[in-house]
Amino acid sequence: MSQIGTLRRLAGYTVKYYNDLIRGIIALLIADALALIIPWIIKEAIDLLPQRPATTILIRYSGLILIVAIFQGVFRFYWRKHLFTPSRKVECDLRNDYFAHLQRLSWSFFQHTKTGDIMSRATNDLTAVRELLGFGVLIIVDTIVTVSTCLILMIIINVRLTLLILLPLPILSFIVYRIIGGIRNQFKDVQVGLSNLSTIVQESISGIRVVQAYVCEESTLERFKRINQEYIRKNLSLTKIRTLLPSMMIFIAGLTAVIVLWIGGRDVITGRMSLGAFVAFNSYLAMLTWPMMATGYVINLIQRGIAAMERIEEFLDIKPEMVDRDDKLPITEIKGEIEFKDLNFSYYPDRGDVLHGINLKIKKGSITALVGPVGSGKSTLVKLIPRIYDIDGVGLTVDGVEIKRIPIDLLRKSIGYVEQEPLLFSDTIRENILFGAHDGASDEDIWKAASISGLSMEIERFPNGMDTLLGERGVTLSGGQRQRLALARVILRRPKILILDDAFASLDAQMEEKVLREMKKVMKGITTIMISHRISTIKDADMIVVLDQGRIAEVGDHKKLISIKGIYQNIYRQQMLGLEMELV
Repeated sequence: MSQIGTLRRLAGYTVKYYNDLIRGIIALLIADALALIIPWIIKEAIDLLPQRPATTILIRYSGLILIVAIFQGVFRFYWRKHLFTPSRKVECDLRNDYFAHLQRLSWSFFQHTKTGDIMSRATNDLTAVRELLGFGVLIIVDTIVTVSTCLILMIIINVRLTLLILLPLPILSFIVYRIIGGIRNQFKDVQVGLSNLSTIVQESISGIRVVQAYVCEESTLERFKRINQEYIRKNLSLTKIRTLLPSMMIFIAGLTAVIVLWIGGRDVITGRMSLGAFVAFNSYLAMLTWPMMATGYVINLIQRGIAAMERIEEFLDIKPEMVDRDDKLPITEIKGEIEFKDLNFSYYPDRGDVLHGINLKIKKGSITALVGPVGSGKSTLVKLIPRIYDIDGVGLTVDGVEIKRIPIDLLRKSIGYVEQEPLLFSDTIRENILFGAHDGASDEDIWKAASISGLSMEIERFPNGMDTLLGERGVTLSGGQRQRLALARVILRRPKILILDDAFASLDAQMEEKVLREMKKVMKGITTIMISHRISTIKDADMIVVLDQGRIAEVGDHKKLISIKGIYQNIYRQQMLGLEMELV
């Protein structure tokens, strides 16, 4: 998107706060007008001193300046309040939209995008946008008003002197033109460097146990130092460009002061200009110093803000892959019958299929187990049901309806999904169990779900019970406790379709048997799909499907499959042999 398109998009966010902006701009104009009056009052006072009693002049004009200064302070407070408030609100709205958009993006986006990059755009880039809308608007309006009015008043005082101080402006314009593009490009490089820095910090902290276990602290630190040094180098490069403009502004301001002092001073000596006019002219020249310096600052703000907004737009313009189709059906309930028909699936169009010719019908309320070697496609197959990944064609139906014609929200609300490594949030146990639950879940419901998952007695031993705060990603719990908490969460959800992707892997055999026994009581009528490497977990399933290299190799119940000399029988015998060896 072009810079104009980016600014237009930002303008769309500011429109609803135009009342605050208008009030702030009006207050700023009044405050600037009052500031411009003071040098003229001083001019009149100085010119009148030789003609009237000094005490009377000083008292009258000092009081007048005091009154103007009080009103100036009032309006200054008012414009700060009304100009900066919209920028904060726009920042809030933009961050909400950014986060909401992230929620709609598919898993593939997060698989290919670094968390640090996502976080950097949500924080530092948004700060740059907010500064553009706050300080940027302020400085632009303030500069236009102050510069134009000061120049008019200076022309009224002395035309020749005013024209002389404008001589350096063409040089300044050329410098500004050459610098603008560099600021924007350099700022983008800095933000990319910050994203890389944020990524390594996030990954190192999240994986601190692995870093320490493998004694990789030094190598991780060295990697961080390299990225940090590169980030500093890019920042210093940007700083050189950013400081060039203010430095040039200060030099030009000093040059004009010399011109005014030399030529204006001679005009006062020769009588071509009054002393009061000379003082007022210098006061207006001094008032021009800030806008001249601010011009460099606002150019920095504009280029940084546009570059930051362009980076945010890169993500905002990504279209979610999983969206409701125009021909979606007005379905209000899912019962749970699932059927795969000649289904083929590939993660990437230019690569081979990972699932081949899958034909499988799962009856409503039945328990189906998926087993097979690592990489056989078990997890991939079940992830197609909640549309974590999408299929081409019409190879998957739920309740006889093509899955893409079912509203996504309804589909996903009807499915409970527990992975081998469940994600827990840095919140209380209660809130983690309640996450995604139906409205109106009571404490009794929460404790019942925890009891079914075999976690209730352990929760009671925690210092604050259900209100115990978990560490990041549930780090304060063991692997088995995290899995059981995730099971409690899905039990409370009461789904129509339940997918357990190796959800008992961290439980010992005794705890697994206990949890399974309790869960089967609540799984009645729920279409359940279980993935497990343990035969003991899935032997009582209504149907067991054996996958091998993305194809269905065997189908049947436990008794039938162990009677066939195939993959299932081989897995069963190996596990039985391992169990016997443990008992010896």
